[in-house]
Amino acid sequence: MKHLPKANARNHRMRVLLINPYYPISETPSPPLGLAYLGAALEKAGVQIKILDYVVYPYQRDGLEAVLKKFKPHVAGATAVSMTFDHAKQILCDVKAIDPDILTVMGGPHVTFCAQETLKSVAELDAVVIGEGEETIVELIRALQCGRDLGSVNGIAYRVDSKILTTARRKWIKNLDALPFPARHLLPLGRYRALGMPISMTTSRGCPYKSNQHCR
Repeated sequence: MKHLPKANARNHRMRVLLINPYYPISETPSPPLGLAYLGAALEKAGVQIKILDYVVYPYQRDGLEAVLKKFKPHVAGATAVSMTFDHAKQILCDVKAIDPDILTVMGGPHVTFCAQETLKSVAELDAVVIGEGEETIVELIRALQCGRDLGSVNGIAYRVDSKILTTARRKWIKNLDALPFPARHLLPLGRYRALGMPISMTTSRGCPYKSNQHCR
């Protein structure tokens, strides 16, 4: 894993590309609200954000390459559930092939439960965000910008040469109202409306089929 040189980091605004992998329209997907929350947290921290949504736009490698060359992200992050993991993995592998200096990150339910296994099986992936990502991704970007070791960022697993390390677990965000409103302006909402897909909102987090101590 490569860190941004401190001098370069001071002179450039950090840029992060967030990716929503393909999800079958037959499953009635909604706009990626989780990425919108991440985008809002990063924007609040002064980071420049772009979201690519491959649910409502077809994935093409040359299109991804064009975005990377124009936007020049320092970090590319994809979200994944089990159904979308393979496509998320392929996109990040393509990112690395196009520009090996981009830090690749994956988050979401699937990799949260198998972070180390995912890093072991996907050599092109640099880090996994475990659990809620809003605070974690901001700290990760700040660590990169300052040239700090990623071991200072709670809630991730990451690669250092041939080793895979996991940092301390991050506490749940107790007050969801403290989060900035999701950056819906980054999402292609018009495409979802045109396809008759629902627009979602979040009122709580956690699995409703677990005990109350896991739900907020």
